[in-house]
Amino acid sequence: MLTSRQANILKIIVEEYTKTAQPVGSKTIMEADLIDASSATIRNDCALLEKEGFLEKEHASSGRIPSTKGYRYYVDNLMHSKNIDDIKNRIELLFSNRNMTINDILDQTGQILSEMTNLTTVVVGPNFQEERLKKLELLPISDKQTLIIFVLSNGHVENKLFTIDDNISIEDLQISIELFNTRLENTKLNELSAKFEVIRPILEQQVQHHEYILKQFANALTSIIKPSYSTHGMQYMLQNPEYNNPERIKQIIQFIENVSPFNFFKKVQNGKSNAVSIQIGNEIQLDNGNDDVALLSTTYKVDNVQEGGIALVGPKRLEYDKVHEILEWLANKIRETYQE
Repeated sequence: MLTSRQANILKIIVEEYTKTAQPVGSKTIMEADLIDASSATIRNDCALLEKEGFLEKEHASSGRIPSTKGYRYYVDNLMHSKNIDDIKNRIELLFSNRNMTINDILDQTGQILSEMTNLTTVVVGPNFQEERLKKLELLPISDKQTLIIFVLSNGHVENKLFTIDDNISIEDLQISIELFNTRLENTKLNELSAKFEVIRPILEQQVQHHEYILKQFANALTSIIKPSYSTHGMQYMLQNPEYNNPERIKQIIQFIENVSPFNFFKKVQNGKSNAVSIQIGNEIQLDNGNDDVALLSTTYKVDNVQEGGIALVGPKRLEYDKVHEILEWLANKIRETYQE
């Protein structure tokens, strides 16, 4: 067990190294508000922390940097809540847009997270392909726009904004929706495109511009069941000095291409909902032996049924407190917005 002073020294080194990517010397530690000790005392504590495996040296005369064990102790015992209002505000705007699907929201959320953390975000969206269509509803907004509401068998609702062509009337859309509700009820989402082709001759007899309407509905359907795995921000993460050589870049790209936040999370979740998993260095057990990687992930549920996952990947030198706070808030935000 670390003493209070040793814990504070470790905390200073982790946070200073995270900001600067430079080894931290005793002078920097001595100037910190948390420490009231002589340079000799600080050097002795640093030597003990290094002996116990919490710190490392790049070479004999350098300052210290945190080890995987040091980061783990920091994550488990020393980090505190961070102010993430700037990120929250940007993501809140996405959730307030009723014209966006959950996949659209998560896709743009991934971009925001990467931009504001310099990490790569991996998003696994909820899988609705096996869900069935319960009904469609029409909600006119103006002469040129209407909202089409897709109600799924699990109770989930997707809203899509339709722009009405000059040759299309609200009446044409209403006729189309009545036909779709009659013919498509209880159809799996991934089978709807084929069913549209069966309906085409019937719709052609009742609606003049049936092709335009079918195209609009097909586009809306695609956005609901589009592939739900995406990565964001590789260009931001590669700005970190840890990935300044081709072999490291190759290793991290291979890892990200194969990572599944959901699978990684399942190993450590132990039944806890909306928890955040933090894996550091060799805890991830990479095949290529790269120890300088960290993975923070969480899962979420939509309508208490459909599960997805979000992960942020980067070097061990990252703001664990900030990223942990973001993921925890985001999982709760999704649950509150899309709970059954």
